[in-house]
Amino acid sequence: MSSYPPILSVLLVQLVVYTVHTALLPQLEPHLGYSVPLFWQMLSQGIAAAAISYAFRFSYWWVLIQLTAPPLLVLGLALNLPLWGFPTILLILLLVFWNVAVNRIPLYLTNRKTSEKLVSLLPKKDGITVADLGSGFAGTLREMAAQKPDQNFVGFETAPIPFVVSWVLTKLGPSKNVNIRFKSFWSVDLGEFDVLYCFLSPVPMAQIYQKASQEMKPGGMFISNSFKVPDHRADCVVTVKDGRKTKLLIWKI
Repeated sequence: MSSYPPILSVLLVQLVVYTVHTALLPQLEPHLGYSVPLFWQMLSQGIAAAAISYAFRFSYWWVLIQLTAPPLLVLGLALNLPLWGFPTILLILLLVFWNVAVNRIPLYLTNRKTSEKLVSLLPKKDGITVADLGSGFAGTLREMAAQKPDQNFVGFETAPIPFVVSWVLTKLGPSKNVNIRFKSFWSVDLGEFDVLYCFLSPVPMAQIYQKASQEMKPGGMFISNSFKVPDHRADCVVTVKDGRKTKLLIWKI
């Protein structure tokens, strides 16, 4: 299942569990002596789907979604919520967390103290270009751009709502050295950047590092918030004095 986008695997698990439930329930109810209420049917479906997802090593948020989605659907029906509400909520969540559904990359936001530390780690050289791979709402980029007006900052974001919000905020903001692109960084030649920053997940780190090391110019800097690159020890690790003791792992290319 891991070779497919997570959302397809999630839907497949729910479909399989629903099919099995539908087949078994008529056989079980005569022995139980009563008709199982719909809520308990959906709760048991959620538990089964979550157990299967956990067994297949789905990320914890998918396990939680598998557990809660079926009973929440029944609760919504019981509360007489309009039918269009469910697809609308699902669509909004998908547009925000698009990369979770497709690429197994959650929407993590860099806090202000970490952004300030990143500014201090940037080379003290005018004209360099810094890229945020998965820039979210671009708060980090705007912070760095404000502090480093003689450097250039580029963000890549493919989740529709974060992109639109970040693009608008950037256009309305005072810094003109920020550019937000609705584009996957996988399709970009990273050789145009002097510094790469990312706060993604453990899943893509090996591939990102390989791409960066092949495409960036010698002397480039690759910074990962929290997540290591397998089999490649960071050249430097900086601990941020924030609540979670954020670690910035730095590799020199």
